[in-house]
Amino acid sequence: MSTTVTPDETTSSSTSPAAGPVDGAGALPVLAVDLVTAPSLLEGLAPLTRGLEEAGIGALTLSDGGLHPIHVAAHLAPLTRGIGLLPRTDAIYVEPFHLATQLMSLDHISHGRAGWLLQAETDPSAAEAVGREVLGLEATAREAADVLEAARTIWGTWAPGAVVRDTERGVYVDASRLQYADVEAETFSVRGPAITPRSPQGLLPVFVADTDRADAGERVSGELADGRVLDLDVSGGARAEELAAQIASALEQAGAGPSAVAQQVRLVRLVGLDLEADPLGTVRQLADELRSRGLIAPAPAGAPAASDASGAAPASVPASGRTLRDLLGLPETPFRLDPARRADRARLTSEENA
Repeated sequence: MSTTVTPDETTSSSTSPAAGPVDGAGALPVLAVDLVTAPSLLEGLAPLTRGLEEAGIGALTLSDGGLHPIHVAAHLAPLTRGIGLLPRTDAIYVEPFHLATQLMSLDHISHGRAGWLLQAETDPSAAEAVGREVLGLEATAREAADVLEAARTIWGTWAPGAVVRDTERGVYVDASRLQYADVEAETFSVRGPAITPRSPQGLLPVFVADTDRADAGERVSGELADGRVLDLDVSGGARAEELAAQIASALEQAGAGPSAVAQQVRLVRLVGLDLEADPLGTVRQLADELRSRGLIAPAPAGAPAASDASGAAPASVPASGRTLRDLLGLPETPFRLDPARRADRARLTSEENA
């Protein structure tokens, strides 16, 4: 049986985001705030996030403080409209397929505002919790790279328009627009395709925080990531002059060559914000000062929607219309079809595929 690939099923031949052209080079970084997902903070987390959004913060990173960062991000997604949501979560002692699917689901819920702050866990208790032996640093770095590449492959298994919902024929999905992942890594394999249709961004932006670079390894941090996260510790006080100098220095150091995309500062992350003082006032003042110096990107367009009594934005009010990739100056990620992995051919013999 022969199969013809129509023009609308093919895409750009560009490689992975980190290896392609330097789209968005020179774009100013987005200002982010890191929040810890402690159960004691949960009640006030939604109003704080909406306040940060109103203050012009472009993204929120969520670090594990007891509640899973992806779950907290999913809780915040329908309560916000323009702010990016990036859970900081482990790539090592997890099932890569399930992790990729969770992040795709977050992208759907947030209408394209999801990202991933990749963490390579080295705590022995994390390995013990899932019945694995603790990996050494080199093996951890290799696994982090394998999981990141597998996640991107899984995210690319559904073409746009694969869901047809043809009730007359009883067809939900066009199998010719799905493809298997077929990942064979050192310690795991993934068949695929994803159980979730293609999410709004296609490939979610992936970053590694400065504090996690050594554990994640140079390949992930310096080659595969979509850019650098510059961590600024404000636990001892947020002094605009000092922070501005650190940002300016990092922007000047951005390199050139094959790793230029991974080295470009895409996020400036405020870590250790004092939530007992006046976090919104502090953040608003810092954001205004850094923007006036031309060091961070403008606030996301579109004010947050008015909330109902429950704190949720009305369902009829659309999101800001810009994905996280848009805010970060990253290129779009077109679907790439590999005819050999098409779902409508995957179970056929080589003779039938000829």
